[in-house]
Amino acid sequence: MPGGRCLRPHRPIPSRLVVAVVLLLLSSGAATGCSVGSVGSVGSVGSVGTADSVGGEPSATAPAGRETSQPVDTAERTAAASALMAQRAAAVGTHDKRAWLATVADPASAFASDQSSVFDRMARLPVGRYGEQSLQAGPPLDAAQRQRYGATAWVASVRIAYQLTGFDHGLRTVDTSYVVTRTPVGWRLAGITGPGDAQPWDLSPLTVLRSPSTLVVGNAPESTLRSYLTMADAAHARIAAVWGTAVPSVVVAPKDARDLVEQLHRSADAGLDQVAAVTDGPLEPGHVAAGDRVYVNPTAFAGLSDAGRREVVTHELTHVTVRATTTQAVPLWLSEGFADHVGYATVALPPRTIAAALLTQVRAGHGPTQLSSDADFDPATGAIATAYTASWLAVERMAARYGEPRVVAFYRAVADTADTADTADTANTANTAPADAATRTARAFPAALGVSEQAFTADWVASLQALAR
Repeated sequence: MPGGRCLRPHRPIPSRLVVAVVLLLLSSGAATGCSVGSVGSVGSVGSVGTADSVGGEPSATAPAGRETSQPVDTAERTAAASALMAQRAAAVGTHDKRAWLATVADPASAFASDQSSVFDRMARLPVGRYGEQSLQAGPPLDAAQRQRYGATAWVASVRIAYQLTGFDHGLRTVDTSYVVTRTPVGWRLAGITGPGDAQPWDLSPLTVLRSPSTLVVGNAPESTLRSYLTMADAAHARIAAVWGTAVPSVVVAPKDARDLVEQLHRSADAGLDQVAAVTDGPLEPGHVAAGDRVYVNPTAFAGLSDAGRREVVTHELTHVTVRATTTQAVPLWLSEGFADHVGYATVALPPRTIAAALLTQVRAGHGPTQLSSDADFDPATGAIATAYTASWLAVERMAARYGEPRVVAFYRAVADTADTADTADTANTANTAPADAATRTARAFPAALGVSEQAFTADWVASLQALAR
């Protein structure tokens, strides 16, 4: 994952890979880790309300049966759907399950039962702001759906924005396509078309654990979630010692790979088998990440030793803190290498052991000659071990030569919002676009470290050769 900014929308980028020989020491099987951020914009929240907000309220639950046959007015039905969303938002804020279920057309339906369970799970989470951000007509129902839901039924594509109080500093969004139908007592929700965007409250049965710095949510065994909470709390202390602060974090723990894929809205062939954990969240260019989640891959994570698990959790939570305190994209070699620099401090193994597979390549004359490119971190295109290990050793070399505080200063210089170097280049800075990540990185080397990027790369390559001897 890009620590300051994720560069590939909606695609996981592994952020922690336990490779080759290290697996024999840190794990009992092949495992990796991953961080990713989806670039997107929440924008204005529109009708998102606070916990005590109240919207238009169709209060009576409609009886089961067909809708009335009156003509349908587009403006009327859209306004009615918005009122239903407002009622549901108010119900979440006031923990009023009756009001939530009153938006459902048939209280005896499987959809009503599902909505009852969803509400119960949501009530266990610290959901604060919750409500409609946008609503528009979705694709038309097919013949079978129209037969099932009635002639006046239509699809409302709704984007809901929400916030987990105490952990999110911005909004996350949920896209859901509801079937809306007219009943004798007004418009109501009759179902959902398509899978929608899975959220932590869709995991069942749901367990929620929390400390002042960590919220752990999932349907994995409670003992597993408790171990995540303990590791995350320890990781926050390590991160604060290096970065200067550590932000509260949310860890999502699915019970299996299928739930993980659904939570990440990824395809099953996205390369997640190489990933032990993923950091994902909405990103708005020029703004800090304010709603990240760390998702744990239960299969890969289970194959790690205790030391490997601590490293993965520390690595991912480093991404969360860095993304929440920087606003510009950085190269993946820097974000991933820095997160491993913080994480590997929890592992009592020498670099030659951790980097054994890479050093074998160096001895054979096939070692890296350039810092890893962003494409090298994509698990969907091939093995990602070399990119991670090489990037970690680049940051380790930087810390050895210049000290950890200057590594942090270098990172902040690359991820800094202020692009002061551009102001000297033009008198009309108002129309000057911010420098890209490569340009900011090239500038940060001499500014923070007193060396050019080319000179640092040559020194790092030489250090790999020395380490491989």
